[in-house]
Amino acid sequence: MRNKYFKQSFFLLCLLFSAYHFSQTRKSNFLIMIDDQPCILTYNMQVNTPSMGSIEAKYIVGTIDLSEENYSKFINDESLDFQISFETILPKFSTAKKYLVSIPKIFLNQEYIIINIFNKDSKLYKKRFGGVNKKNRKEYYIVMSTRNAMKFD
Repeated sequence: MRNKYFKQSFFLLCLLFSAYHFSQTRKSNFLIMIDDQPCILTYNMQVNTPSMGSIEAKYIVGTIDLSEENYSKFINDESLDFQISFETILPKFSTAKKYLVSIPKIFLNQEYIIINIFNKDSKLYKKRFGGVNKKNRKEYYIVMSTRNAMKFD
């Protein structure tokens, strides 16, 4: 009798723990590439929409994690686009570089999102993207791709 009670309690405890643990974050397949290299470390990653403000996010190579509460706020927000801002340290530069990427919300319905960022400080990318969008004074050029769509910024 005691053994049966122990097994039931243990099973229930494991079930509750796994439900609590796995329901706390929402993951999206999201890869950030900077100058054709995967971005390994990001700092101060924020997801922003005009009506909602900013939400803290966590980036691990290949995924972006939002808490369940923040994810539901984010999905229910009526904005068509969202912005991701983050900082990273690149091997070529001694200081942290800050990036701001605007992404259409419709991209979240895709299996994955790949953000390619090309720094115009590099001779190769300055030559390649130097004449693109002269109004935009950013120090980088962004190409976003999913399985079915692309966006150039």
